[in-house]
Amino acid sequence: MKAGDLVMFKPEGTYAKWFAGKFGIIESLVYSKNGRLYFRVKWLQPVKYGTRNTPFSDFAADRFEVFSESR
Repeated sequence: MKAGDLVMFKPEGTYAKWFAGKFGIIESLVYSKNGRLYFRVKWLQPVKYGTRNTPFSDFAADRFEVFSESR
């Protein structure tokens, strides 16, 4: 996975209630100190999370599956 890829949030885990099946574009990637990969994702449509709509989110890469790779 790389910046520009279209990804979908997997329908599992703690945040699935809000983000499952939502599509976004990877904006940036970063590795944590323990070596785990994280993405900043810009959602194609803002996601209602709690009382607000969020246009961006940061999650571990393993919460996503690639839907379409960028060129």
